Amino acid sequence: MKKWVTASVAAITFAFVGLCLAQDPTPHGYMIANYQINDQATFQRYMEAAGPLAPKYGGKVIVFNLNATAVEGKPKSVMAIAEFPSLAEAQRFYHSPEYTAAKKLRMAATEGSVVITEGYVPAPQ
Repeated sequence: MKKWVTASVAAITFAFVGLCLAQDPTPHGYMIANYQINDQATFQRYMEAAGPLAPKYGGKVIVFNLNATAVEGKPKSVMAIAEFPSLAEAQRFYHSPEYTAAKKLRMAATEGSVVITEGYVPAPQ
């Protein structure tokens, strides 16, 4: 009986610690872009320039769809979302010299919007 109680307590402790570690209290930062491409050649130059930059700032592209399906409103066809470890890192990426140069190409080739925001972190239970 004592072994069963000890094993149960250990299992509950490991589960609780794992749950606590899984809930990162720092919200991630996101750069969300929604646009239509008006100049494919210039946009391709943007993709070549911007493509390798996000990982340098801890970011990764988690959504990139050239033909996103609108179900409400009138959004543009391209939807892109890059995730960063924090809002500060997303802003650092966006304002970096490398991305500042690349985004000039995107702005010349597209029409739409870009938003930087924090992700949602649920309140501790």
